[in-house]
Amino acid sequence: MDFFKKKQLQQEGSSALLHRVAKIIHCNGLFKQNDRIIVGVSGGADSLGLLHILHEMDWKLQLIAVYIDHGLRPGEVAEERKTIKDSCQRLDVRFIAGTVNVRQYITRKKCSPEEGARILRYNTLEKIRADHKASAIAIAHTSDDQVEEFFIRLIRGSGMKGLAGMKLKRDLIVRPLLHEFKATLINYLAEKDVTFCRDSSNLDRRFLRNRVRLDLLPKLEEEFNPSIKQTILQNMDILCHDDDFLEEVSGKAFEECVESDTDGSQLVVSPVCLNAYHQAIQRRIIEKCFWRMKIKPGYLQIRSLLSFSQTAENSRELHLADGVRAEKSLNQIVLSRPLKQGQLRGSIPVDTFIPFHIAEPGSYTIRGLGKIMTLSVSHARTGNNNSRKCLFLDMETVAFPLLLRPPIAGERFRPYNAPGKKKISRYLGGKKIEVKRRAGYPVLVSENRIIALPGLQIAHEVRITGTTRKILKIELGDDSSNDIIEQS
Repeated sequence: MDFFKKKQLQQEGSSALLHRVAKIIHCNGLFKQNDRIIVGVSGGADSLGLLHILHEMDWKLQLIAVYIDHGLRPGEVAEERKTIKDSCQRLDVRFIAGTVNVRQYITRKKCSPEEGARILRYNTLEKIRADHKASAIAIAHTSDDQVEEFFIRLIRGSGMKGLAGMKLKRDLIVRPLLHEFKATLINYLAEKDVTFCRDSSNLDRRFLRNRVRLDLLPKLEEEFNPSIKQTILQNMDILCHDDDFLEEVSGKAFEECVESDTDGSQLVVSPVCLNAYHQAIQRRIIEKCFWRMKIKPGYLQIRSLLSFSQTAENSRELHLADGVRAEKSLNQIVLSRPLKQGQLRGSIPVDTFIPFHIAEPGSYTIRGLGKIMTLSVSHARTGNNNSRKCLFLDMETVAFPLLLRPPIAGERFRPYNAPGKKKISRYLGGKKIEVKRRAGYPVLVSENRIIALPGLQIAHEVRITGTTRKILKIELGDDSSNDIIEQS
């Protein structure tokens, strides 16, 4: 994209402006002729200019002008609505006015008035678009807005994607005037004899955007570079193309390194795959993970997760924003929200169950783990001691009732054919059992002796020998019934 000098734009007539905007719309597929378009109109020069330009284009567009009252400047609403309504009557365009309660929203969400107003405004515009089955929502952002946004993001902290600026099209939001300066639109409105309103909040220096526009940019133009806006726009254009390329590469890398549940509530990242890429791609993969988990990616959190993927040992846990946890196990990183709904702090709860006695062979639901343990007796000497799905032991070495319980901290048992006893916690770790499962892993006990860890191993003392006459078979499987009480 070649950017025109501001003075040239100010001197050009409306026909050249209409031609440029029509070309931008056509070449970038913002919308098509005969489309129904929602136009966000505030009453200022930019939005009224957009409304008139779209109407004047020979595209037979069905325009709906929408004004949103944020409830922040009650003294100016009447004039703005009248100004927009007069233009709509003059153009024979439908006019809709909506109201949102920004103060109530920012109190509840703890955000700034700017952010609250933006969220509510876009939500309302989208609802109106859906109600009227419109093709797009046209917003009157200009090159001036783009430059201001660059400095705002630079000051607050942003990567290449942020510094590349706003896109001409994002989902159903389109910005046909993004390559035009505000001065050009003011001249256009003057030529058409269209009056517009001036938003008093644009002079309030409490807002960063206003300080950038009123103080920073004039100082840069006066003392450093008279063409600072054109220079910034050119650099943003370069960043935009570079970002598009990196986005394409990182999109393919994301699909290779990350797996997602069907409902998107959990992501599984391969650290080996992730760390094989250049750090620029690594960061973008992590950033995509954050967006998928619906949390805002920040520099420090991205850096923390990258470091976690490179150095953390298995069974470690990292706390991220909004209750998201990263847990490393089996050489993979799982991103999820394992805590109860609305709970943001605390560690991942362990899977556990209430101990219970087993009076005789049969099938028993282990509530809390979503498992069923089945005990059966056989007179035939079948099976082996090394199967993890089915464990076999000498029936005559145990006595019912048995007790199934979680492990006790520090207790030991001697695994089959092992030279000596091992701590259960260490044994479970060696078998790659995740930390959250170890504290509640089922332990089968007979007369205060550990005889088996169902699904893993029997104790050496209850092994099958040449004198074994009866075999106790232990099977551990998933319970798919509806009455399982699952841990959150």
